Amino acid sequence: MHDQLARAIQEAVHEFFLAFLSLEVQSGPTFRKPAFEPYTPPRADVTGVVRLSGALDGGIHLSAPMHVALAMSSSFSGEPMETMSTEISQDAFGELTNLVAGGLQSRLADALGEIALTPPIVVFGDQYSMAVKVNFSSVKTYFRIADGPFFVECFFV
Repeated sequence: MHDQLARAIQEAVHEFFLAFLSLEVQSGPTFRKPAFEPYTPPRADVTGVVRLSGALDGGIHLSAPMHVALAMSSSFSGEPMETMSTEISQDAFGELTNLVAGGLQSRLADALGEIALTPPIVVFGDQYSMAVKVNFSSVKTYFRIADGPFFVECFFV
């Protein structure tokens, strides 16, 4: 399952970044966390979250430093962004997260069955916390665009 998720994440990110952002993306390392190790949610300047249910119970995180998240949101929306505090920048980053989650969903549905997605949420800044189950497994892959690094993580029960 971990290898299948790692491949699906890489394929979805590469396809999406080329098709929707016209950005070259380089894959970095992938880390697999088994369920018996405690799960810790990402700590990043900006994180988009889409929950998954059905054949895969968990979610997707798209996390990046602020300047990378703003560059990605600007490229997606076609408008310059200087802050994540505007509705358009949050919507753009949320939709990026949703597109990656949808790419993962379509790649896994044949093998696993129907996977439902929630609308995305975006958290940013350093004054937030996420309450999560500690028994999640996860697959996290790091990527780099010209503006800097980011990662996509699929966490699941």
